[in-house]
Amino acid sequence: MAIHTPQAAEFQQKLRGFFITGTDTDVGKTYVAGCIAHTLIQQGKSITPRKPIASGAIKQSDGTLISEDARLLKQACQSAESIETICPFQFEQAISPQTAIELNNQYITTCDLVNACAFNQEELYLVEGAGGFYSPISSDGLNKDLAQQLGLPVIIVVMNKLGCINQTLLTIEAVKNAGLTPHSIVLNCADKTNFYEGISEWVELPIFSVNYAQDQQLQIIENFA
Repeated sequence: MAIHTPQAAEFQQKLRGFFITGTDTDVGKTYVAGCIAHTLIQQGKSITPRKPIASGAIKQSDGTLISEDARLLKQACQSAESIETICPFQFEQAISPQTAIELNNQYITTCDLVNACAFNQEELYLVEGAGGFYSPISSDGLNKDLAQQLGLPVIIVVMNKLGCINQTLLTIEAVKNAGLTPHSIVLNCADKTNFYEGISEWVELPIFSVNYAQDQQLQIIENFA
């Protein structure tokens, strides 16, 4: 379900940066986003992170919730903003955001997520979705709908695992069908087996890679621009 609002239409004309999506959930989107931010900062750029909604947040001793994904983005971007600004909608349940919203008796629209990004046209943004491109992210929309309203070029994060070429091609097609521009593919190499061999024969996008780091130490992505 696409959401069309005057605010979102205005944002589309202003934004600079990237929307980070994945071929599935748990493919390393946040880690890759952190590596992208780290790389761009080394190039002298200033990055503003946004992950407007997250589930699986950790409850603190004072009862507040902290999304570890939002924390990593904040650190990677060297942002002075609060985690609540970077990720205003946080839920403890480690389930899809749409289901978490329902369980908490709330109603959060795609427009709410767009507005939560609080964009400034002078800044360079990294906006991370939740789950895959067609995963529900709000009460009334998918990651696709949020990406459409933001109008940013899309970076697709791919986990190096069996079936990744099929998932990559499907996601690229979905991004194009949404009227958006795929910017690049970033392979998260968590397995020594090369499951993505030959992928360059099927795509015309730049392909970058990071070596999965369990300690989440950020890496420079070679030749990323």
